[in-house]
Amino acid sequence: MSGPGAKGAKQRVRVYQRGQATYPAGGIKRNGLVDVDTRLTKDALTVLIGFRIEAAQDIIDFQLFGKKGGHPKQIPTHREGAPFNIATQLQVVAPEVGEKWIGYTADYDPAEHGGNPFTTVLEVRPFTTTNNGFQEVPVAFTYQDAAGNEFTAGHYIVGTSILPGKNADPEPPPEHTPKALVKKTTKAKKKAKKKSVKKKRAAGKRR
Repeated sequence: MSGPGAKGAKQRVRVYQRGQATYPAGGIKRNGLVDVDTRLTKDALTVLIGFRIEAAQDIIDFQLFGKKGGHPKQIPTHREGAPFNIATQLQVVAPEVGEKWIGYTADYDPAEHGGNPFTTVLEVRPFTTTNNGFQEVPVAFTYQDAAGNEFTAGHYIVGTSILPGKNADPEPPPEHTPKALVKKTTKAKKKAKKKSVKKKRAAGKRR
């Protein structure tokens, strides 16, 4: 995802919590804001995504959204089945005793789904973390490669999603605005500044 010849894990993503998590049926449901700090391809490609959770847990729901025209656009996701290529590769490169990887694919088309900041919905059961504690969920993703071995021999991005205990307050927006929003805000400010300058010049000419 960083160009030809790139290899290994790259920490070029930030995952924030959006609002407050809920705890249905002994599990946890968390909304996330994902800021990918890299250039995304303009082509429609399949994205491979892996989550590492506790061995006794399962992912009940995972939804992924891009942002286009100021509105969220859902990206189709599919939980992988046998032979579990994503989970098998990630278990090789990042195993952890008592935990397992679960893989998903996403049919991502930038022209249709937009881009940064992405938002997510993740529901995991059971969730037995103490009320004032948290659980770390490593997340890895990359584009599908016809040659395969995307995680064991290629380049991928890795981050961490935090599942908070029930005592956690609602999470405010990130202090550091996601890159895409910074660009949008900067452009708007520049545009407003140009308009202001034009008005002043026009007023000066009338005098």
